[in-house]
Formats: sequence, structure tokens, C-alpha cells
Amino acid sequence: MGQKKRRLDFRSGEDVLAEIERLRTGGYVATKNWNLSQICEHLTKTMEGEMTGLGFRFPWLFRKTAGPLLTLWVLRTRSMPSVPTLPSLQPAAAEGMDDSKIIDDCVETVRKAEAFSGNLDDYPFVDGLTADRWRQIMWVHAAHHLGFLMPDQRKALSAKALSDSMSPG
Repeated sequence: MGQKKRRLDFRSGEDVLAEIERLRTGGYVATKNWNLSQICEHLTKTMEGEMTGLGFRFPWLFRKTAGPLLTLWVLRTRSMPSVPTLPSLQPAAAEGMDDSKIIDDCVETVRKAEAFSGNLDDYPFVDGLTADRWRQIMWVHAAHHLGFLMPDQRKALSAKALSDSMSPG
């Protein structure tokens, strides 16, 4: 714990999926409280909720002032501020071992988000958000959370050494 967060910049759902698979198969060290399953559950709840409506909206004044400024900042800097997670979006998954079903559900949700062209009229933070801009916010959000998982270098080095020892030459 206490290691620096990785700076990731995903530009597509495929980028997000590649990192989830890399962490899932190669192992990782969590530098904050959530493991891969918990992060995936949070990402699923956020993306699904925003595609179908989270059931709340910030006040009109926020959506017309701070919301657009924050959206622009996230898209320009490709980073997400650390703010407390809404209780409804917090993961229920227990700490410890990763849960393949939760991770698979996230993979499916990322694929749905990649193809999403629906209505974002109920988006809680800003009015008039396009599906393309929303997706970019989702990829930045995924990078924010997955950046707290450090790939397990020992496992990666072991796999490379095994691969090198099996190659002819």
C-alpha cells in the first residue's frame, strides 16, 4: 500500500478491456482499498446506471455551471478528481479473491458502453452530454480506478522467463 498511482489514458473500451485482462491474468498489487472485482463492480454500476438513469440529478444550477466546467476539465486533462463514491455505486463484493463473474459482467458492460448511442437526458451531472463525450468520461473514470492496481512485476517477469526458456534458440 502507499505506492504511487499509475497514470493511464484509455481512449476506447478496448483499451479498458485490455487492462482489465492484463490485471486479471497477470496479477496486481492494490495500492488502495479496492481489488479488481470491486473496481469492476463499481465501473459496472456507474456505466449501467448512467446508461439507464441513476435515479437522481444534480440541481439545475450545478448542471449549468460547475457540471460543464468539471466535464471539460476531465476531458482535457484525462484525469478524474478523487471524490467520495456515492453509496449506491460502492461495490458490495468482499475484499480478497477476485470474482470472475463480477469481472465478466464489467467486460460485458464496457462492450455495451462502447456501442451505446442512447439518450443521456437523465445524466446527473451535466445537461446535453453526447454519447461520445460520455464514453470518454467513462474511459477516464476506468483509468482513474484501475490506476490504483499495480501489475505484479514478479509474475510478469516469471512468465517472460518461462516464455524465453521455451523459445528456440
